[in-house]
Amino acid sequence: MDKKLPKEIFTIQFLVLLSYSSLAILTLLPLFFEHLGGSPRQIGFLIGIFSFAAFLSRPFSGWILSRANPKKVMLAGLFIVLIALTLHLLVRQLDWFIIFLRIFHGIGFSLLIIAALLIAVLVVRENLRTYAIGVVSTGFLLPLLVVPALGEEIIKRYGFFFFFLSAIFFAAIPVIFALFLKFRLPQEGADDGLADTGFFNLLRQKKMFFIFLLTFLFEVALSASLSFVPLLALEGASMRAGYFYTSLGLTAVFLRLFGGRWLRFWGNPKLLLPALYLLCGGAVLVYLSQNSGMLAFSGFVWGMGTGVLYPHLSGLSVDGVAPKDRGRALSLFASSVDLGFALGPIIFGWLSQALGVREAFLSLALIIFVTSTGISLWGRSSVMSLQPDSNP
Repeated sequence: MDKKLPKEIFTIQFLVLLSYSSLAILTLLPLFFEHLGGSPRQIGFLIGIFSFAAFLSRPFSGWILSRANPKKVMLAGLFIVLIALTLHLLVRQLDWFIIFLRIFHGIGFSLLIIAALLIAVLVVRENLRTYAIGVVSTGFLLPLLVVPALGEEIIKRYGFFFFFLSAIFFAAIPVIFALFLKFRLPQEGADDGLADTGFFNLLRQKKMFFIFLLTFLFEVALSASLSFVPLLALEGASMRAGYFYTSLGLTAVFLRLFGGRWLRFWGNPKLLLPALYLLCGGAVLVYLSQNSGMLAFSGFVWGMGTGVLYPHLSGLSVDGVAPKDRGRALSLFASSVDLGFALGPIIFGWLSQALGVREAFLSLALIIFVTSTGISLWGRSSVMSLQPDSNP
């Protein structure tokens, strides 16, 4: 089978990469919030509210994408992100203003990412969908290879003002890029006279609900690790959080770029549970870490699970969905991502407050193992009914 992707996929991948660089550097926001006197619980809330705002905006995002050109929606999201980051320069304390900025930023990023994913789905053949989304989603991970480490150096050498200037710079580049971006989207089929399925009607379908639950669990685990590894690294001079991010990102990017091309079983839903178990192992390794080398190895294990889960879950979410409902299906998938990212830091903040940051990672491993096993056993028939998109 020809596995060559259209050039538009790589264009969207590049734009997502540029955009996500501005968010990747903000993985160090917990350090800024701690600098302003925030407790672990407050930090978890402020990190989580970004994704919670994105989650609440998803039904609107799906509705607007069913009616508007996704390129225009994507550009609107880019402008909102740039404005929100610029306003961070005015933050002096943890009050209502930073809450507003986190909500505003989350809504903008929600519009941007769901529009980019929909464009990727529209321009690629169905049997390459998982592979294509995997390639596009490397743009979420490639910045993790260098941007958080760069952010650490900027904070240590120059302070938080230049840290935010760097984030603004990363957000401005994709706005300029998108303004000159030109490509044609394929025309979907004519209206068949059937009513749209609707956001919440999709969620009531067993297959979609199963994907929603697994995606939510995955993102709870991932957001907790990304948000609190920097605080764990503060415990020892020999630990740097950047090693964790680089290792995680490099491993996940390798799997997403080459898994769809080389592995015949890529896209198979049977990979979901083993990938979640890899996250369990990664959390245990974070708990055991005493130096940067161990953190890097834990990031490698996290990266293996992460590299499999996002493209598979997102690809399966639009499998068998009518073209007119794909925006809503992707919006539903993205809402589970947002909800997991919103609640992950909050839950982990509570665990850290009660147990300590290191011990909370061990608790996280147990939660992932028990919950993923239970969900998979309950939804076994749904898993078996799903077919991999990327196989011939």
